[in-house]
Amino acid sequence: MTATEFIEQTSLEVIADEQTGIAPFKLWDGQRQALSVMEHARLAVFLKARQLGISWVVCGFALHQALSTPNQTILAYSQGQLEANELIRRVSFLYHHHKADLPALATDNIGMLGWANGSRMLSLAATRKAGRSFTASIAILDEWAFMAWPRQTLAAVKPTIDAGGKLFIISSADGQGSAYHQFWQHAESGANGYKAVFLPWFAHPDRGSDWRDQKVIEASGDTASVLREYPANPIEAFTAAAGLVYDVWSDGPPDGNVTEDAEYQAGAGPIFWGVDDGYSGAHDPQTGYFTPNSAPRVFLLLQELPDGSLNVFAEQYRFKTMEEDDIASARALGYPDPEYAAVDSASAALRGRLHLSGIYTRGKPQHIDESVKATRRMLAKDANGRRRIHVHPRCTYLRREMAGYRNDDQGNPIDDVNHGPDALRYIAWTKRNEV
Repeated sequence: MTATEFIEQTSLEVIADEQTGIAPFKLWDGQRQALSVMEHARLAVFLKARQLGISWVVCGFALHQALSTPNQTILAYSQGQLEANELIRRVSFLYHHHKADLPALATDNIGMLGWANGSRMLSLAATRKAGRSFTASIAILDEWAFMAWPRQTLAAVKPTIDAGGKLFIISSADGQGSAYHQFWQHAESGANGYKAVFLPWFAHPDRGSDWRDQKVIEASGDTASVLREYPANPIEAFTAAAGLVYDVWSDGPPDGNVTEDAEYQAGAGPIFWGVDDGYSGAHDPQTGYFTPNSAPRVFLLLQELPDGSLNVFAEQYRFKTMEEDDIASARALGYPDPEYAAVDSASAALRGRLHLSGIYTRGKPQHIDESVKATRRMLAKDANGRRRIHVHPRCTYLRREMAGYRNDDQGNPIDDVNHGPDALRYIAWTKRNEV
């Protein structure tokens, strides 16, 4: 029996008119496409709109694999243990609502299913060392983009299937420049060996041509959130992120933070540097960004205008270079020296080199929360519709990081994709009490 035939002999949960019910599992064309990839690809990444039933499809595929082949180990991961347990519950639901006689279920609890043929499925927390002791037939990373440590989790899980198993990454988008965005770009270009599959909002057969327009109306005009949840193409999917540290950041609209007007103006106001210390990493030619886990040394060049607004007009991201070389490189851009550089207080060597170069420094705040609040206030519109921080379009690294810098499930900023935002935060903190 094929996976398609197997799945279509069971039932799944559906929600209609805000009521949960049970219906035959009849695969849509988009679900059939996803299932075909699961059958034929060893490594696949699925970028999807919301509520397309792809998690149910992968649960059906996993159940078919467990029952059709003895001694299979299937590992399920999600944003947290509760969400991973939900995958186990769905597989159990499909098993108990199947029409055929199936191998007996010997273990059935919230974290594990085990069958008489020796196959089993476990839910595991998405940690930095997730599942290292297992050898898996299938590993499922559901909503990988929203895990607290996506890169580290993937690095721990991937070896579990290297003996010949399959790995499926399934997620909606979480913003440009993020780990998932970079990974998706690599998959699309064929650079990382993963089959890239995009499933748009209209893959659901019950959604007519005006379905998404109605969602925009229901969202009171919050178009960005609707496009994020129900994208029509991959570019649209990554235009906005959930759980952003700086969700007030606006890149695109005429009244947003990014504008050609943020150009340096000779004599219009003093210059400042925001500097986040770093060293490791490399440029990634596939994405035009930098490689995962990079920690560049970042210099942002800002000008303060008479009205108190700050224009970020230039950026410098460098790897594996000495402090004095980076200072010289920033000066070589041809602008006046800064009034001061706002620098991480822990970066003693960098601060020392700046002082030796005749550049006064100010340290960052001890606690991130208050400086994030100060930065948010300056990025957002005030009562007069005015934003105090603007960024020139040429600052592409900073723009990508601002669009991808996220909080974890507890609302704390994740220490990743945040090098430029931190440099900006240091400056915002020093200016927090000024006009």
